[in-house]
Amino acid sequence: MDSKKIFWLHIKKSAGTSVRQILHPVYSEVERVKNPGSFIQSDPEFYNDILNNYRIPLGDYQFKRCLFAEKYLYPSTWENLFSFAFSREPVSRCVSMFFYMYWRDPGVGPYFRYLVKHYLRTNRLHYNVSSSFDVFLDLIEATRSSGSIYRPVDLHFATHTAAVSGDVTDLDGKIMLKKIYRLEDLTQGINQVFERCGIDKKVSVGGTRFNENSKKGLYKPNSDQLKKIMKLYDEDFEIYENAKNSLRQ
Repeated sequence: MDSKKIFWLHIKKSAGTSVRQILHPVYSEVERVKNPGSFIQSDPEFYNDILNNYRIPLGDYQFKRCLFAEKYLYPSTWENLFSFAFSREPVSRCVSMFFYMYWRDPGVGPYFRYLVKHYLRTNRLHYNVSSSFDVFLDLIEATRSSGSIYRPVDLHFATHTAAVSGDVTDLDGKIMLKKIYRLEDLTQGINQVFERCGIDKKVSVGGTRFNENSKKGLYKPNSDQLKKIMKLYDEDFEIYENAKNSLRQ
């Protein structure tokens, strides 16, 4: 198995843990939390995993990861890599972000304090999931317009709520990955990657699942929230729609 043939772009809240497990040992991992590896001190086989670590700042390329990879990590081999990602339906991904970062349980989510500040500022002391989801979408919008990856929340929030479109396109808006699969086609997509790269490995159909917390599935954004999601992630809807044909190509 030759890991140099594969480049996987991890889209946050799109089964990253599962994909890493499936790709092992083709995909080489580094320590990403306590002592994150950096490009300058690591061998090229680890570049992919380092790039997928949101803790590593990329300057002007923070939300243009494929472009960063082509220009700085694989300048002479980018076109030879089988580059791919998994696209999650944007509304589902947005709701998943909300429950992951914001509303696990009142007072528990790491960004709950921003919700509390919002309610104190607006003198609204009563809150529920729907109104809190409004605050969450407001924070995403404010992050996009702040001009800083650390404001108004922090880097973790900015990278996990980033649109897919920026990371997968060049400066002309052209998709830079060879394949973008729908997340629900995870098993078939991984097997196609292995086949195209001549890797002697196969995942059994139905043998992989991505986490769909039942609590997430119970919340349905209202019409105004859907409009805002469509505005924030407009190009991601097109990417997801086009991904339905990836297995046939």
